[in-house]
Order: sequence, then C-alpha cells, then structure tokens
Amino acid sequence: APTLAIAGVSGAVGQEFLEVLAEREFPYGKLKMLGSSRSAGSKYTFEGVEYTVEELTDEALEGVDIALFSAGGGVSKKFGPKAA
Repeated sequence: APTLAIAGVSGAVGQEFLEVLAEREFPYGKLKMLGSSRSAGSKYTFEGVEYTVEELTDEALEGVDIALFSAGGGVSKKFGPKAA
C-alpha cells in the first residue's frame, strides 16, 4: 500500500482530503501529515490514529508515493515537483 502525504493538512481543504479518504476507504500503508512551520507539532487523529504534523520540507517528502497538496500556490509550486 502506498505512503500518502497531505500537505496543508491543517487547512480546510486538507481536512476535506481526510474526510474524502475516509469516506472512500482509500488504501494507504503510511500517512504523513505535513504543514507550515507554524502547524508543525500540531496533533490530529485520523481513523483512530494520532498523527503529529511535520513541517513540509524536501526531506519530509522522501519515500512518499502520493502527495495531496492544499498548501497554497507558492508552496505547492515549490514542493509539488519534488513529490512527483
């Protein structure tokens, strides 16, 4: 199963990504929640597991198979190609 990352998880669209993943029972092996330096360290519970938001960096995207971006245009433009 793929490693999935959600960039911008603390925003409204990031939260909607989580809802859709749960509704669709999207298969994933590992989930990474990524955000800004302000959001890093925040905690979210998804499907009974508590996750800690990591700062979105090149290193945080290593090993990610699928990345969903809702981190704003500039941030998505910077990191999107690195996730491809």
